[in-house]
Amino acid sequence: MHSGEAVSSTDVSLLLRIRHDERDENAWREFVDQYGYRIYSWCLNRNLQATDAEDVTQDVLVKLARKLGSFQYDRNQSFRGWLRRVTENALTDFFRERQDLADGSVILEQLGKLEARKQLIDELEDAFDLELLEEAIRKVQIRVSSERFAVWQRMTQEGAKGVDVARELKMKIATVYTTRSQIQAMIRDEIARLEEKDSEQLRTRLIR
Repeated sequence: MHSGEAVSSTDVSLLLRIRHDERDENAWREFVDQYGYRIYSWCLNRNLQATDAEDVTQDVLVKLARKLGSFQYDRNQSFRGWLRRVTENALTDFFRERQDLADGSVILEQLGKLEARKQLIDELEDAFDLELLEEAIRKVQIRVSSERFAVWQRMTQEGAKGVDVARELKMKIATVYTTRSQIQAMIRDEIARLEEKDSEQLRTRLIR
């Protein structure tokens, strides 16, 4: 797709790695794990049989990967906006081809309805958001002390009360709440930076 240009496995977005080379086995495996599960669940929730859901999932993933590689990026839109358009175009291609073979399938018609398609696009966008969140958390974790990160993790991810965390870590309650807020802000800032990095990397690759 973009020969002569190396893409590091540490690039923030798996989608950019797939865009660069859909034959990257590691990237493809992660792509299937993170995005395929949501497509598969979307199919099952609309009454497709498991084998049919697997076929649809594989077909949509392949089309999405190809669209990622060929879709033109509008530098005035966000990376997330680009992802939505890529996904919509992949789904349009999928349903156009399937309709010719479906012979009036009621279930396929249900899948192809605008509301159902929007729900799938939202699901895949959520997968991208989760990818960003996990990467942001990882980056923030290595920048702060293990004690400070433990405060955020215990309160935010595990739902522990501030007073319990303060007692466990032998910290003042005020310090516990301040620490949680500071790390939460760092994660939000990192997510924003990663989103901008994705957009900038995509712009850069397209003009090379």
